[in-house]
Parts: sequence; structure tokens; C-alpha cells
Amino acid sequence: MNEEQLRILEYLNQNAIGYNNRKSSSEIRDALNLESGGPTNEHVRSLIRDMIFNHGCLIGSLMFRKGYWIIVNEQELERVINHLNSRADGVRERANILQQNWDNRDE
Repeated sequence: MNEEQLRILEYLNQNAIGYNNRKSSSEIRDALNLESGGPTNEHVRSLIRDMIFNHGCLIGSLMFRKGYWIIVNEQELERVINHLNSRADGVRERANILQQNWDNRDE
């Protein structure tokens, strides 16, 4: 992990243990004086995504429920996984509908 990621992990371990203590990307950015990378804190989100994918971190998040937190039990893990699977199903459904619309278009 890079220095920014180590700081994020330390911040989350001190301030965001469990879902009820989650911290928004803006709170993380401001507390650690990180660059935002854009209006939705793309830089912070990218660092956290890399921490999950490449550094074994158990950081939870849910769309429309602002914040990141350290996952502390199987119920939180299951909630995040179910949410991600639901989003993936929705994306696949949208792709299939677009393909059907293309196949059924009037040429």
C-alpha cells in the first residue's frame, strides 16, 4: 500500500469500525487532507478500491448509503456482497435489454 492508503486504513481502523460508524469519502478526504480527484472523490474511491482488490482490506460500502467502514462480522460482509451482486444483476439486465433493443430496431 502507498502512504495515502496506509493513512486511510489507519483512519478507518480508528474511526469507522462497523457499518454504524461509516465515513463518507468527503470525511476521509478532509480528515486526511487528500486530493478529491473530482466531484465524487474519485481519487479517494480509487485508493480504497485498490486496497480491497490488491491489499486484502475488508472495507465495506453500499451505494446510496454514504460511507466506508471496516467490516466486522459476517452479516456486514453478506450485506455488502448481496448489494454488489444485486448491482451486477442490474447491469447484466440492462446490457441484455440494450442488445434486444438493438436486435429489434427498425432499420
